Amino acid sequence: MASPLMRIIKKEVLEMVRDPRLLLGMIIVPVLIFPLIGMSMSASVSSVEDSMSHIELGIVNLDGGNRSDDLISFMVAHGITDSYYSSADLDMMLGGIKYPVDLFMVIQQNFTQTIEANGSALVVLYTTLETYSISEGLKSEGISALVYEYRESVLNERIAQSYTGVDISEVKNPVVVSSLSVIDGEVVANSPSEITNQMMTQSIMIPMVLMILLIMAAQLAATSVAMEKEEKTLETLLTTPVPRSTILFGKIAGVVVISAIAVVAYMVGFSYYMSSMNAISSDGSGIDLAAIGLAPSPEGMVILLATLFLSLVSALSLSVLVASFTEDVRSAQSLLGVLYVPIFIPALVLMFVDISQLPGIAQGAILAIPFTYPILAAKAMYTGEYTLVLFGIVYQVIFTAVIIYVASRFFSSEKILTARLNLKRGRSFSLRKRKS
Repeated sequence: MASPLMRIIKKEVLEMVRDPRLLLGMIIVPVLIFPLIGMSMSASVSSVEDSMSHIELGIVNLDGGNRSDDLISFMVAHGITDSYYSSADLDMMLGGIKYPVDLFMVIQQNFTQTIEANGSALVVLYTTLETYSISEGLKSEGISALVYEYRESVLNERIAQSYTGVDISEVKNPVVVSSLSVIDGEVVANSPSEITNQMMTQSIMIPMVLMILLIMAAQLAATSVAMEKEEKTLETLLTTPVPRSTILFGKIAGVVVISAIAVVAYMVGFSYYMSSMNAISSDGSGIDLAAIGLAPSPEGMVILLATLFLSLVSALSLSVLVASFTEDVRSAQSLLGVLYVPIFIPALVLMFVDISQLPGIAQGAILAIPFTYPILAAKAMYTGEYTLVLFGIVYQVIFTAVIIYVASRFFSSEKILTARLNLKRGRSFSLRKRKS
């Protein structure tokens, strides 16, 4: 025969599973959001690369000299599809007439003569924006890059004429900077900004999804308790011979079961996201962090899992305690807004700044929040510095134990039935007891 605790846990799990919001918010969202982000980013990169490989350029050549012909031939040699238009066509395009091409390159008069005289010749690009997507701007950037590449060849020609027998690259670069990175004693050819930007790209979604999980778990736990109080079933449950502490642990354990599934869903989705990002890096559009020793380690994933689970339990315990002072579900949801603040602050701060860069007081305040450590663990997966995270796990265990102890003492008293914390319009929070 099942123990009272197991019966309560089963009851809580079944009640929550029947709620479609739970299935959507805590399980389906983590499983889908990371793969969707990864696929979206891969599709975006592929789409941009495809658009850049098929640029159709309308050319208005007002020069007609050999240098302008060289520039056009240079463009065609690099895969640009060219079509010729007149200055009248350009005026009509600028007047709003739609043409088959949305990017025009106008080679100004005296282009050849200016270059031959060692002057600066002018090329003007006109881009018609319609969708305002990244690819529209990148087309113009791609043509500009080719013009600058052609300019480089002209510059090399000028230098060669002036400095016969001298290495052109040394003339153009009297001072050269090589910015390298050192990772675990190994020199990496990439600059620090390249590596940090890549890590930022891969890890920016971790705090965001952590916030979603914690908020959904808090709402779930608070709603469970508030609904029991609103429907008066909690009073019936408390009159049974089951110890009240067992009821509390059963409620928390029921949500923990669902949260554990949500954590697994999070890790599955996150693993897919990482594989998608590594695939993008291997295609040449980013740095392959695994190749330079910055891939998440198995022990790092385990530590992240532990800190995430403890954060969920902490959020659940606080939510159950907060919801015990409310009369209905709406009041519980409103009161939970106070709990969202310590969930959002670490995620928003540590998303862009390392904990060591903060002032001492700010560091202490951030580290005092138990929801900080999953974000630190996500960064530690790359750095391998787990000391602070392991300290955080101990702190999370102590913090959660204290909250559960306070909640169990509260459940064991009659205050669980009489205490109310109401938010009156125009008043502050007030604690009162219900008349019998």
